[in-house]
Amino acid sequence: MKYKNLNLAFLFEVLIGFGCILSISLLGYKGLAALAFLALRPFVLKRENISDEKSYLQFSYKVLSSSLIIIFLMIISLIVIIEFIPNWKAKLPPIENLLIIVIPFFLLTHGIVGYINSSDLNKK
Repeated sequence: MKYKNLNLAFLFEVLIGFGCILSISLLGYKGLAALAFLALRPFVLKRENISDEKSYLQFSYKVLSSSLIIIFLMIISLIVIIEFIPNWKAKLPPIENLLIIVIPFFLLTHGIVGYINSSDLNKK
């Protein structure tokens, strides 16, 4: 089963990810509770059967691998900034909040990458 409107499903992920990042910046680790709104997606959006399973799995793999590469680059850049650039380290939030923000940032990037690539799936 997949969501009938993939663009709307990915936009939902972007909004929840961005809202969670904002709530973490305001409330600290307690802001992760904003991820609970993601559980509303199956109730809000309609689902349909997958007509071409192979192309859908390739699409899902492409979106997931691209999102993980972006997250990996973000983590590496944070480590470089924290370890080697002390002037920028003072401008960053506490390290505990930086590591917690990886989860909603993954959701945000997964939504953006999926939204951009969903037109490729619709063409097939």
